[in-house]
Amino acid sequence: MTQQYSRQKVAFVASVYRHLSAFHIPYMDWFQQQGFEVHAYASEDFGKELLEQAGVICHDVPFHRSPFQKTNWKALKQLTDGFQHEQFQVLHVHTPVASVLGRIAAKRSRIPVVIYTAHGFHFFKGAPLVNWLTFYPVERLMAKWTDYLITINEEDFKRALAFPVRKEVMFVRGVGVNRTVYKPQSSEDTDQARKRKELGIGANDFVILCVAELIERKNQQQLIKSVASLQQSGPVTCLLVGSGEAEQKLKSMVQSLGLERAVRFLGYRKDVPQLIKIADAVTLLSRQEGLPRALMEGLAAGKPLVATNVRGNRDLVRHGENGFIVELDSIEETVSAFGSLLKDRQLAEQMGEKSLALAHLYDLATISEEMGMIYRKAVDIPHTYSKQEVIG
Repeated sequence: MTQQYSRQKVAFVASVYRHLSAFHIPYMDWFQQQGFEVHAYASEDFGKELLEQAGVICHDVPFHRSPFQKTNWKALKQLTDGFQHEQFQVLHVHTPVASVLGRIAAKRSRIPVVIYTAHGFHFFKGAPLVNWLTFYPVERLMAKWTDYLITINEEDFKRALAFPVRKEVMFVRGVGVNRTVYKPQSSEDTDQARKRKELGIGANDFVILCVAELIERKNQQQLIKSVASLQQSGPVTCLLVGSGEAEQKLKSMVQSLGLERAVRFLGYRKDVPQLIKIADAVTLLSRQEGLPRALMEGLAAGKPLVATNVRGNRDLVRHGENGFIVELDSIEETVSAFGSLLKDRQLAEQMGEKSLALAHLYDLATISEEMGMIYRKAVDIPHTYSKQEVIG
């Protein structure tokens, strides 16, 4: 690097630690390798331990997902005080509320370089009007205080090009997936059979896997209703990995439809790569996405994908090639998609091969190289503030 600092420090900010621990440890490690002291600001959860094990200094901040909660004023003051004390050279913010508060605090604290990764704007084609009225003007304003705005899907990238960022709008295909963890191996047949037996899944069952938080936005209802109709086509097991506020509602739906044996709630799991490998199809029927890692993992594992026709999903699923795109709330289309894969295993295999061929675009090594180039550019060209630009 051409720019040298007496105390090189970088801060990562997100609403919760688990976001940072799940997606950004490789990029924190990049800064550590360059001699930076890495800090993280987020609400406390199980992800904090993983970050601390990676040598990251953690600061608990009481973020609330709703932008109108009073606790966010406390979070803003805490961020501002922390930033002014630490005097960071670089700030990388993530998630909607935390990214806004982080950039305001950065402005007040004169942090030279601010990077923002938009993991999916809340305003998008088909989004409710209230989203456009609330989030769009805020993001445009925040862009003026952002040096590098990173988008992860094509729709967001095209829209962000009109934003008044200080330096540049960039397109990076997500956070990356380590393909070696998911790549199919011929020697794993025995392990997969063992995993199926462990979970009580029949050898001939068609296994559908959905890895997602159990919330309304992830729309597991559409999947559960579709499984009810799929039962007529053959033995089906649907695995739901994740937890969330909609869990009890979804379990009640499963019970009312008599699907207790077909739909399994697995909760939080550390063996997601193994679960993906035993799946016959990977699905995500969300109402809104940025660029879902669950589908990228399906690509890396060489699985056919079934996803709803929303931004982000469309970037990863080529309809009729490596899976199927279905309309939101269309049980008929969803059943037809899964039914085609269940009845024609050769088709499922061909689509899986196409997924595997596309996976290199989202490989962690590729994405890490792109992010490294952005970080090098950011650190080498810090922003200089004038007195008039400082808030507060």
